[in-house]
Amino acid sequence: MRRGGTRSAISSLVVALCVLLGSAATHPDASEVPAEGGDGGMTVLRGAAEADGRVAYTAVRGLRGPQGTLAVRVVSRPGEGLAMAPLGAEEQPFVVRSSSALETLDESLLAMLEHTYRVVEAEPEELDGRSAKVVEARRADDTVAGRFWVDEATDLLLGRDVYDPAGDPSFSSRLTELRLGDRGWPEDTLGDEPWGDALDHTEREELRSEGWTLPEHLTWNLRLVDARSTHHEEHRVVHTVYSDGLSQISVFAQRGKLGEEHLSADQNGYVGTGTGGGGVTTGHETIFGGDVGQYQSMWQANGFVYTLLADAPADLASSAVTALPGPEGSSGFWSRVQRGLSRLGLV
Repeated sequence: MRRGGTRSAISSLVVALCVLLGSAATHPDASEVPAEGGDGGMTVLRGAAEADGRVAYTAVRGLRGPQGTLAVRVVSRPGEGLAMAPLGAEEQPFVVRSSSALETLDESLLAMLEHTYRVVEAEPEELDGRSAKVVEARRADDTVAGRFWVDEATDLLLGRDVYDPAGDPSFSSRLTELRLGDRGWPEDTLGDEPWGDALDHTEREELRSEGWTLPEHLTWNLRLVDARSTHHEEHRVVHTVYSDGLSQISVFAQRGKLGEEHLSADQNGYVGTGTGGGGVTTGHETIFGGDVGQYQSMWQANGFVYTLLADAPADLASSAVTALPGPEGSSGFWSRVQRGLSRLGLV
């Protein structure tokens, strides 16, 4: 009787373990990479990337994030760039030749998106009166991390949303009042080009051997997509870009220390790098919100000054900050980070 009871208990235990293992297999963690399943939506997004370099258009681009909204008039001229100016403003527009996670799709971002998420085509919808194909980026647990709207007629990217883990939109981009042609292209523009000195794997390894912190990834979904170097006031500045295909984190690093006024400053304003990332400027050591969906943090650690700019959900921005070397010379830094994150509703 005892032996039969023991066998019964063991059988029950085995069944219970199988149930638990089966449940784990059917309910993966959201951060598992890559998300299992097909990526049938990538064809639509690659078509949108190709159309962006082929179709001339004018439109209004609206951005919405935790800090509010921003609207700009855009004129795209393939081969030359994207001219932008605040809607209704008289100031001179400027040309952006570098891609942005909020504005265009390029192959590096698409590859990262495909690697991180399951990218699927959903039911078509109408956006601003235009028929659009809909593509969703889904996490491993099948929750939606991002959604794209691609114009049926032109294949242009009309909109995108990025969602936080709770399913709420962190920031959105919409292209409205779309008209084909570049009739509004300004003759006189201000240039804004990316740094030309790209760092390959060997050069990054050499910098690491000299004490530079240049991680290949920051968190489970943020991996290195670009690394460049320039000199500002005779000091090397390294700019690394991390992305999951939806959000974008820029990290600027240079040798040196922050002045005492920076360590004790308590600002609510937003400052970062100059136009085109031309140099690290005055900032604040605690993460806080800037324009629309961008967050910024600046601190010193191990003889380097780090500036982080994030076009990303606030929780992702904060995880990127804490993944880098912790600050020195300021014992209250992380308590100030805690207060900053509290203001953003993260803790």
